[in-house]
Amino acid sequence: MKKFNSSMFMQWIVFMPLLLPLAIVSGAFEGVKRVLEQAAADIVEKEAIS
Repeated sequence: MKKFNSSMFMQWIVFMPLLLPLAIVSGAFEGVKRVLEQAAADIVEKEAIS
């Protein structure tokens, strides 16, 4: 079993509260962007058919 690295543990404790919200917000923006792009593609496709 590997030796416990207390320095790495402290880095995770310090940076996790910064990284986690950034990752959540980034993922949310990416999801919204994909939904809007898909909606725009669907609207253009329907207007081309009509």
